[in-house]
Amino acid sequence: MTTPVDPAFDPARGLFVGQEQRPAHLAVVRPDELSPLQRALLVIDGTVTTFLSAWALEPVVVQPLHQRALLLPSAEGWLDAPAGTKVLERSVLLIGARSQTLFAFAESVICTDRLPLALRDGLLSGGLSLGQLLLLPGFESRREGLWYGREQPGTLPPAAAALTAPDFLTRTYRVSAASRPLMLITERFPWKLRG
Repeated sequence: MTTPVDPAFDPARGLFVGQEQRPAHLAVVRPDELSPLQRALLVIDGTVTTFLSAWALEPVVVQPLHQRALLLPSAEGWLDAPAGTKVLERSVLLIGARSQTLFAFAESVICTDRLPLALRDGLLSGGLSLGQLLLLPGFESRREGLWYGREQPGTLPPAAAALTAPDFLTRTYRVSAASRPLMLITERFPWKLRG
């Protein structure tokens, strides 16, 4: 016997502090429109790479797309960073090692000068997901959801476009340590990955 879904229950309620300020291109999604996998991906506050690997029963590898240092052209309120702050922009794909399935396309803006040296070195060496780096011994951080929605971007990086249609469940969150914002991470999960 199947338990009826309570349309009033929202597992993401209260988890995304900027939901009302989400970018205009993110369409509203209701929890009952999402698969169990999508709801789990929306609210997970642990290592997404490890979770996806367990769900898919295969290793999930991080494929870097680009990583570049730059100065913020304008202030970023969610990072409490004025224009001219040194940041690292990074984008990666999370791909199944066996199946070559795209599980996520992630972009980050990171205030590198605010990171502990070990985390900064790990980040610059590449190969690990941010979630894995944030688990380094002795580093305590806090994740705070900002917003989420369904996104259908007009263009994707060629490596992502080769693996999926431009239709995603997207979430953005902020990582802070010692009450100071360190990074903004936007994760895009292919909508077809409904599990």
